[in-house]
Amino acid sequence: MSLREALHRILSDYPTAKGQPFEANALADFVRHDAEATVEEALGESRKGLLVGGSPGQGNWAAVPWISVFDPVVTTSASRGYYVVYLFHASKPVVFLSLNQGTTAVRNQFGALTRDVLRKRADLMRGWVPEFLRLLPVTEIELGSTTRLPRDYAAGHVLGKMYSMSDLPEELALRTDLQAIIRAYRVLAHRENTDDLELQREAVEEFNLASATSVTEIRKYTFHKRVERNSVAVKQVKEFHGLNCQACGLNFFERYGSIGEGFIEAHHLRAISSLEEGIAVDYDIAEDFAVLCANCHRMIHRSSEPNNLAAFRALVRSRKH
Repeated sequence: MSLREALHRILSDYPTAKGQPFEANALADFVRHDAEATVEEALGESRKGLLVGGSPGQGNWAAVPWISVFDPVVTTSASRGYYVVYLFHASKPVVFLSLNQGTTAVRNQFGALTRDVLRKRADLMRGWVPEFLRLLPVTEIELGSTTRLPRDYAAGHVLGKMYSMSDLPEELALRTDLQAIIRAYRVLAHRENTDDLELQREAVEEFNLASATSVTEIRKYTFHKRVERNSVAVKQVKEFHGLNCQACGLNFFERYGSIGEGFIEAHHLRAISSLEEGIAVDYDIAEDFAVLCANCHRMIHRSSEPNNLAAFRALVRSRKH
């Protein structure tokens, strides 16, 4: 099935379907399965490392169904962080391709100020990726519902495109737009917060950088830290490599008891210089990651070859004798 066919089916069938029982509904199943798979396939080479999820609602029909694309470096949930999403209008045959924000975490923190916070953050995000506004010019959306979530989605929208059922673009154009907004998403992940002086200070200290290091390099270093802290990758790294530091052998449970159970840090061995804005970060758990205790993790970043685990292990062992 093409992306165009999948979007057209949801746009045409949703008004009728939401008047039917939700459980075991054919369109609800389509959104959760076939439409997800179609979006994933339409990502092409951009799909590397991404997760796709769709929801027509939970227990009842949603006012605004959605199909989302998540980069685990940023988030794995529509409730926090930011992500790419198709949002279907509540009452019109219109769908928005949107770079949007997780609203639940913001609402839990800010309450009545949520939409003001989301709009301000959306403005900041547009400022970090201005070159994509020509390709994805829609900066305001309206979803046709007065309920909370759709209005929050509208406030969290950063940039994107709008499509109507009567004038859906051809398949190539839809795929081009989807892949463009994924590039914007990944570039944003590299750039966000790199104008934060405190974050720059942390990068300089942790990675032993010269104070004159360029903003471009600082972006790479801070993004590298985010890759290492990605909860999905960390879980897989622990399962593959175990819980003993691969440099000094420390096991936190053996040293500290129950408070250290399951604890170890993931170190990304991909050379930082190879990271590029908008390019997928592939996760080869066996080759690209190691598990290190906190001290060794900090020290390997201060070494001349932070991607050379064998050399660092030799250094650590040489100091033991």
